[in-house]
Amino acid sequence: FTEMPTDNFVESSFWNFDALFQPQQHPARDQHDTFFLQDPAEAVELPPGYTAKVKRVHAQGGYGSQGYKYDWRAEEARKNLLRTHTTSASARALYRLARQEKFTPVKYFSIDRVFRNESLDATHLAEFHQVEGVVADRGLTLGHLMGTLRQFFTKMGITQLRFKPAYNPYTEPSMEVFSYHEGLKKWVEVGNSGVFRP
Repeated sequence: FTEMPTDNFVESSFWNFDALFQPQQHPARDQHDTFFLQDPAEAVELPPGYTAKVKRVHAQGGYGSQGYKYDWRAEEARKNLLRTHTTSASARALYRLARQEKFTPVKYFSIDRVFRNESLDATHLAEFHQVEGVVADRGLTLGHLMGTLRQFFTKMGITQLRFKPAYNPYTEPSMEVFSYHEGLKKWVEVGNSGVFRP
């Protein structure tokens, strides 16, 4: 695995949400869930050709998706925020990979800080570290993903795992990963995962 660059805590809504096909009216974009910046409030620029493709998929669909059928707005995509996940770094890495002349399989990882406007409790913090991994190759299946996750958690000593179907705007199929927590005496979510949509 090669480490992805994750040296920007401030991210545009485009990379944090839009490039991951999260609709602009999604509740996660609300100020109750996301820390938006006042200065600088907006990203200077968005990638022109790619922005047009993202807009088209949101508004009209494509690549097997029917889209969200709404008027996508660049002003919303330009809003700066404290990133809510490191998946924005994965989106950037996959964008760079797609621009290469010849596809080469890759494995990426990152470990870095993310921010959520959360009510604090035993399983939620406003700031935490996220571990992210991306494998890009042809012919990969959900079985490959589950095997990779099981191996990852087992190497950390977490062997009691459950996989549960979930919804992510940017992956299909998607799964949450749960492990039994002896201290809390319950199953807690330890990860989220999925196969990126085309």
